[in-house]
Amino acid sequence: MTSPASLLKLLLDSPAQFTAAHAQETTAAAMRGELGAAQAGAFLAALKLTRKDRDADTIAAVAAAMRAHARPVRFAAAAKPPLVDIVGTGGDGQDTFNVSTASAIVAAGAGCHVAKHGNRSSSSQCGSADVLEALGAKLENVTAERVPAILEHSRFCFLFAQVFHPSMKSLAAPRKELGVKTIFNILGPLTNPAMPQRMIVGVFSKEIGPIMAEALRLSGVERAWIVHGGIGLDEIAPIGETYVWSLENGEITPQTIHPRDFGLAEHALDLVRGGDKIYNSATMNSLLNGELPDGHPVFDFVLLNAGALLYVSGKAAGLKEGVALARESIKGGQAKEALDVFVKASLQV
Repeated sequence: MTSPASLLKLLLDSPAQFTAAHAQETTAAAMRGELGAAQAGAFLAALKLTRKDRDADTIAAVAAAMRAHARPVRFAAAAKPPLVDIVGTGGDGQDTFNVSTASAIVAAGAGCHVAKHGNRSSSSQCGSADVLEALGAKLENVTAERVPAILEHSRFCFLFAQVFHPSMKSLAAPRKELGVKTIFNILGPLTNPAMPQRMIVGVFSKEIGPIMAEALRLSGVERAWIVHGGIGLDEIAPIGETYVWSLENGEITPQTIHPRDFGLAEHALDLVRGGDKIYNSATMNSLLNGELPDGHPVFDFVLLNAGALLYVSGKAAGLKEGVALARESIKGGQAKEALDVFVKASLQV
């Protein structure tokens, strides 16, 4: 095993010789607390300066090291259901309503088993963990051992990154002191300990799309849509085109989609912006209680993203069918039930 100091020297002096395997080994050392703060900061900065933080092989390797040091989610033999996730990298700066969280709950109500991986907000007013806590969930109680049973009963489970990735604490201070985006800002979708087979992943820039698609392919994801809303969103946009990189059967195919492909109207971005956790949780309740009318901007925003997830999951044969299933999940109360069962389970110690 090469020492962390030797690996850093290789990265700094001869970056062309620093491979993805070296990146994985260095990350593993960081997860074990074997890098000092200065070394960790140098590692992150050097990956950025050499643009290895935009190399799919390196990204997949660093993500693999993170997953290896996460608290594992283990299912009984032959009992793991097909799992999906819908998650964004964050960092788009648009402060929209928590559409991926809402879409995950709606997809669970429509029959998907959704293992959603997420955290509190670092760049917006309200992250996925923030809104779920405001809705009454006690996320620290959702441990790796409890995930299979919660998924069986609710079909929706939230894996709080702070609970599942305790080894990341050693990198918290260096990341904060650097004050710039690093490779770890795009790793969230790749480090879900439940390892979902099908995903929708939103990215904050068009440049990241094909890179993320390749990193997901290298990580063993079976089918995925990587999406970037043309107006600058890490979600499927409610207006205009969304760029998609479709991963299926080991092949990555670029395409574009539009709300009309879902049979939905367009809505201005300002109409789907969120607020703090109190505001967003109230909107979530209105949505799941069936209080938002057909054509409401937030309702349609959720139908777009949930409908796409239902298509990628295989529950729907097309986008319009996905929208119909998502609408029924909300109107029929199944989405609300999925959230309620999850929240109740999270209150148990």
